[in-house]
Amino acid sequence: MKYKNTAIKVIDLFSGCGGLNEGFREAGFKTAVSNDIWEPAGKTFSRNNKDSKFILGDITQKKIRDNIIKYGKGSDVLIGGPPCQAYSMAGARDVDDPRGKLFKDYVKIVKAIKPKYFVMENVKGLMSMEHDKTTLNKNDQKKLDKIKKLENKKNEFLLKRKRSKNTPKVKFTKSEEKQLEEIKQKLAEERKLTSSLRVKVTETIKKRFLSLGYDVQIKVLNAADYGVPQKRQRVIVIGGLDGYPVNFPEETYKEKSNGKNLELFKSNLLDWVTVKQAIDDLKNKPENIPFNHIFNKCGKDFQRKINKTPIGRTVYGGFSDAYFRCPPNEPSRTVKENHGGVFIHYEKNRFMTPRELARLQSFKDNFIFEGSKSQILVQIGNAVPPKLGYNIANTLKENL
Repeated sequence: MKYKNTAIKVIDLFSGCGGLNEGFREAGFKTAVSNDIWEPAGKTFSRNNKDSKFILGDITQKKIRDNIIKYGKGSDVLIGGPPCQAYSMAGARDVDDPRGKLFKDYVKIVKAIKPKYFVMENVKGLMSMEHDKTTLNKNDQKKLDKIKKLENKKNEFLLKRKRSKNTPKVKFTKSEEKQLEEIKQKLAEERKLTSSLRVKVTETIKKRFLSLGYDVQIKVLNAADYGVPQKRQRVIVIGGLDGYPVNFPEETYKEKSNGKNLELFKSNLLDWVTVKQAIDDLKNKPENIPFNHIFNKCGKDFQRKINKTPIGRTVYGGFSDAYFRCPPNEPSRTVKENHGGVFIHYEKNRFMTPRELARLQSFKDNFIFEGSKSQILVQIGNAVPPKLGYNIANTLKENL
């Protein structure tokens, strides 16, 4: 049944190019105001949402925040989540990073608007992230500083190892592997003794919004379970104000059964949408820049490597996501904000185009991206899949 009420208003913060907003718009919501700090993403958003107000700027600035509140007054839902750095997490992340203010300013806007719901999206790792307790004695602070030093060393080694897998010129030695394992072991020991020095980010989020009258529920959703041709797992945080029930959308798709799991086999859910189903009709299309079907040019040596790369492997033979040749008969891996290290086509010896990657994110073909190819790839990789947003929006709409 088509939903008739189109007056449900939504505010979109940290909108990027507008993937989450696109899902809400398709579900019948009207965007009152949206905001992002990055101009290329803002141009894309404005092009595809000509009837809504877009504010370019930093929400930590009072003038920008006040403008968002002015145009967003009376809105029913606030969507969009601050980036990871907004939670001032411990470890390799800098707790003095100015982006750590973003969560506080997000809360200020929720407090001023008082929407019936808010929806935040973030990486799956948010579930395990912690931040330092604000009240620690000198002895505990010393212990925490020791842990941070070990964490920074570990991350330096992990970064080098990642580079060594993607770039043969960078070597990760057996000695470094041994050092990394020793650091991991020391960290595990220290954390057992000092688990009281930090608190889970998810608990802080819940407590902060509880003080404003919101019941907050947090769940990891896989975009592939909602018709997106991509195995993209993301944390979804939903808060309901003053008794508005918090529900997550029911899955509508499932991993194709191999006959071993009888429950899946008997299920009436549709099979996951595959890469081939999503983009196969584009494989022989000529380059079309206005349509964002843009080919990437590479040197002869790299082209030879692409030609030799089998399905399920990367150009460099490893298992990272950069230059990975996607299997055609399953959803893709997570589409990331790689400026150039995007997926290799399963059949053609070339990179996937921005339009093909947008399809893997479930953007419709009439959604056109603005900016350079590199900027478009970042926008696509950072976006929330519209189909995932659509399913979340429909669940909220029933309660509204």
